[in-house]
Amino acid sequence: MDPVVSPGMSPGQRIKLYRQRAGLTQEVAAQLKGVTASAWRKWESGERSVNTLGDWIEIARILRVRDLYRLTGMPVGQLPDEQAEHESVQPVRAALHAYAPTLDGPVDIAALRRAITWAWNTWTSSRHRYSRTAPLLADLILTTRATLAASSGAVRRDAERAAADVYLLVRSFGKRVGAADVAYLAADRAMSAARAADDPAYRAAAGWNLAQVLSNRGHTEESALMCEDAIRDVEAASGGGPAEMALAGSLRLLLAVQRARLRDERRASEAIEDAARLAAITGETTYHRTFFGPANVGIHRAAVVLELSRTGEALRLAERVDVGDLPSVERRYSHYLQLGRAYAIRREDLAAVHMLGRADRESPEDSRLNLVMRATVRELLVRETPTTRPDLRGLAERVGVI
Repeated sequence: MDPVVSPGMSPGQRIKLYRQRAGLTQEVAAQLKGVTASAWRKWESGERSVNTLGDWIEIARILRVRDLYRLTGMPVGQLPDEQAEHESVQPVRAALHAYAPTLDGPVDIAALRRAITWAWNTWTSSRHRYSRTAPLLADLILTTRATLAASSGAVRRDAERAAADVYLLVRSFGKRVGAADVAYLAADRAMSAARAADDPAYRAAAGWNLAQVLSNRGHTEESALMCEDAIRDVEAASGGGPAEMALAGSLRLLLAVQRARLRDERRASEAIEDAARLAAITGETTYHRTFFGPANVGIHRAAVVLELSRTGEALRLAERVDVGDLPSVERRYSHYLQLGRAYAIRREDLAAVHMLGRADRESPEDSRLNLVMRATVRELLVRETPTTRPDLRGLAERVGVI
């Protein structure tokens, strides 16, 4: 018999109702979906939105619900859409898989380095980073692969370091445009290049990137293990300097988030405090394009608490972090988006719209691609008021929700 669903029930309440009808625990339902139990709990509590139509369909299958409207409470036209593949992905993917690129001239590591630096600076600092970075990536990948093939001896190690930097950039790009295959392949190649260069700092940076990919795909335990292995590796390196310390700190911040998702609050707190001690020594750093320092520790403190479902505390922590001087557009955007999401969970919609608007001003292109942004805007639209409507409708148009 179908359970009684009242019109005012939220999507999370409906998921919980139908899960209970199906006789499933949150842990079993999460396992069937291929997500952590923490992620499933957040769907039911409303702390996290179901971001894609594909996820809704899979949840309906697991809970044996035939009518998607009864499960979601939303007409089909209001359900989230799938993230379309960005138009820049195909040439990047083709460059990664090209059979045997060759150089037109002699090996020139210095010129390759200049091109890599330009691409990275554009990616981290431009408000239009997708449209300006994407056209550079395919040629950069092909040149890097050809340079590796033509290099030997000491020059080969320099070429491997350059390759690691290129693939770390491609990993970050692939993640943001929803190209999971590109992100994973790039992260794996970055790790191979770092190992070939026999450079502990590069291995640590590659480990952080690969752990990011694992985390994004829901492999929380594997991501945590990758962080732990990379921390041991970089800290065992003789003569570890500021770069190694900063990378160990970045790995600990990512580890803290994974432990929070695994509901291991004690070890998550330990990882954050270890990172804070390192940040007090290093200050704000940008080694290997991983941004580490006191501000990033503050951002992750709030993120960990939010993962542990303490929204009010997460907001208090996040509101004290000043990200205005951070050189990374992505860090500033993510911070404002996290604040907007936390306000939305607490139904402080005016503050949520304000913070989402700040995120959108940092990087309009991110807003059109980010599924959390789009899902949160949809959620706010459902309960819009005359006070939120003017700014919310404008934001919804800019991100492509209406």
